[in-house]
Amino acid sequence: MKHNSKFLSYLISMLLVVQVLHAQQSFAKVGTSGSHFINISPDARYAALGNSGTALVNVDASASFYNPASMVYLMSPSIVASKVNWFAGIDYSALAAGMKTKYGALGLQLKTLNSGDIAETTVDQSDGTGRNYNWNDVLISMSAARSYTDQFSFGLNLGYLKQSVSMYGLEATAYVVDLGALYLTGFRTLTLGMSVRNFGPELDFTVNGKDAKFDDYNNGELLAEKETYRPFHMPLSFQVGLTYTFLESNPTHSLLMAIDGVHPNDSNERLNVGLEYSFMNLFFIRGGAYSNHDSGRYMGGFGLDLSKFFSPKLRVDYAISDYSLIGTVSQFSLGILF
Repeated sequence: MKHNSKFLSYLISMLLVVQVLHAQQSFAKVGTSGSHFINISPDARYAALGNSGTALVNVDASASFYNPASMVYLMSPSIVASKVNWFAGIDYSALAAGMKTKYGALGLQLKTLNSGDIAETTVDQSDGTGRNYNWNDVLISMSAARSYTDQFSFGLNLGYLKQSVSMYGLEATAYVVDLGALYLTGFRTLTLGMSVRNFGPELDFTVNGKDAKFDDYNNGELLAEKETYRPFHMPLSFQVGLTYTFLESNPTHSLLMAIDGVHPNDSNERLNVGLEYSFMNLFFIRGGAYSNHDSGRYMGGFGLDLSKFFSPKLRVDYAISDYSLIGTVSQFSLGILF
């Protein structure tokens, strides 16, 4: 009864946060939020499952990417490095490290995005000015998680986000919080997870600490007064997920099913579904799909758990995602458990 009361109290707390997000949604329309690079899944396993990992019980540091509460199940200190080949030659990389202590699990997380050179154009020089600029994003986060019962855990990420545009001196910074909860139901392998992601203030570009302004035009004519950049919302979302493993007692084969319901503040609700087939806990084949997504459709990938053959233990994952007319995205993750 005591354990159920604790779970209920955390559930109510999470739902109260969701009410805040829902209130903000009435003002946050499609296309008005920014910093969407923090929504890109850096973990290849999670991406191949259609980003349906809120209720995954993971044993390495990649857990902090999608539900920090899962970090309590870290088997040993670990590092996960990921590389994503994003659209238009954009470079996206991530690194996570985590370990368990007597107080709970602790971790660090780094995400970086670099656009590469972008040709500058203006109204008067639509073919280019001959100059290039770069867009850069960085998110550094600390993670913490703790088990409150043998079935329930809670975790959070506290991050510092910085976006900058070279050559113009534009910068925007904010603190970002992710909250996560994980509940082992006790019914076979059924696990429930909840997360609130990217909770933070509006972002506003500045130049040397002052409001950033840009030239404004009307019918091709330069206006005398410059326009000030408008602040934009963080890409807030609430996710509820479940996972279930079939054939869990079979030493050779098993099948994991993961389902996430996603409630973003700048788009319609959607459903993410993923399946993972495991052969002897050595080789994994994965597939996933989005429903009601504006561009994402199908995902797939594979993984190798080489723990039996290497020390420290190694895990390799690969994923490819289809984003319809935009193209495909491939990514690679390497996990090391010490």
